[in-house]
Amino acid sequence: MNMEKETWIETILNSTNGITEVVPNDDLLSKIQHKIKNQDAVSSRTVWLVAASIAVLVLLNISVISSKSKSAKDSTTAYLEMTVNKSNQLY
Repeated sequence: MNMEKETWIETILNSTNGITEVVPNDDLLSKIQHKIKNQDAVSSRTVWLVAASIAVLVLLNISVISSKSKSAKDSTTAYLEMTVNKSNQLY
């Protein structure tokens, strides 16, 4: 069984021996380089605007989350005070 495995591995490794190398077209390479050269770069102003908008969104999310947790804490405290006051009534 071990010999079969080694033979299979050797067959796979030697499977590319007869393949001829493909030579790329020079015209194609020049077209690709021309497209890369003519591609518009993103301006630094756009990058800063995107960064600023992300920062604003993060700050808004943090403020909403903190206000929600504060209101939840306040409502829990109010409920606790209400139940304690009902159970400790003198009349």
